[in-house]
Amino acid sequence: MKSQYAEELRSGQNVKEVFVLSWKSIKDKKDGGVFAVLEFSDRSGTIQGIAWDNVVESLSALSVGDFVFVVGNVNEYNERLQIVVTSIRRIDDDEIDPEDFLPRTEEDIETAFSVIKDFLDNIKDVHLKQLLNAIFKDKDFIEKFKHAPAAKRVHHAYIGGLVIHTRNVLRLIDKVNDVYPDLNFDLLVTGGLLHDIGKVYEYTYTRSIDFSTQGRMFGHIVIGYELVADKIKQIPDFPESLKLRLLHMILSHHGEYEWGSPKQPSFPEALILHFLDNLDSKVEIMTSARKKNKGMHKDWSDYHPFLEREIYLSEEN
Repeated sequence: MKSQYAEELRSGQNVKEVFVLSWKSIKDKKDGGVFAVLEFSDRSGTIQGIAWDNVVESLSALSVGDFVFVVGNVNEYNERLQIVVTSIRRIDDDEIDPEDFLPRTEEDIETAFSVIKDFLDNIKDVHLKQLLNAIFKDKDFIEKFKHAPAAKRVHHAYIGGLVIHTRNVLRLIDKVNDVYPDLNFDLLVTGGLLHDIGKVYEYTYTRSIDFSTQGRMFGHIVIGYELVADKIKQIPDFPESLKLRLLHMILSHHGEYEWGSPKQPSFPEALILHFLDNLDSKVEIMTSARKKNKGMHKDWSDYHPFLEREIYLSEEN
């Protein structure tokens, strides 16, 4: 088992530990020579690395995704921690414990999935029920769904993240139904269940969380749209209007074109799904920042590029 994890490292520490090499970029120095900007990851998160001329040569034998043994020391540069690498070498897969490198939900995944199952079981619309049963009765698919992350690094970026995010969205939908009882609740719940279904195939997560080839080519919105559309074709007499609305919810759940959404939400259930999806993802980002900075006696996080702001960390009333 590892003794040093990325998110626990502090400035001034010496490092002798195994990480996944999750990024490398060789750059030219202004005065000649080269250096490398690196990223190392494990189940706790990531930390940047920097390597100079004498170490860069050894990087040619290393690929992104390799397990590597890193020796160096931690310093702070531009208000970010980094490992200044003095040596690095590849480690064979059979020398590591995979549990050290894949972040996992702290919640019990079966308990979280049982909440999702309750929502599915309570669907009354016959056609939506058939659709959901066709998807969630596949044992191989369910196992993938339970393990899939909801992102590579932004929100719920850990094994089981897709289940936790989906459950949260469904719970929010349940509350919204109390305020807007005239909505098509079955349609909204089905959209909540299926909006991120493409993430089951968007990511690989054997040694680190990364995009699959399918994920890089299409993204989870297109993958999910095609998966659901194909299942609908197999259901006799599935209403055309219901099909159009559900598929539109999958296509529009990111809400805005600049956020990768092929369409903007065009009816209330689609709009609500977008905002609840967005709400849960952003709350997760902020709560994760608090956890990451706990005990560091900071009032504000580093600038978060996704939220485009710093996050206030104090939990005092």
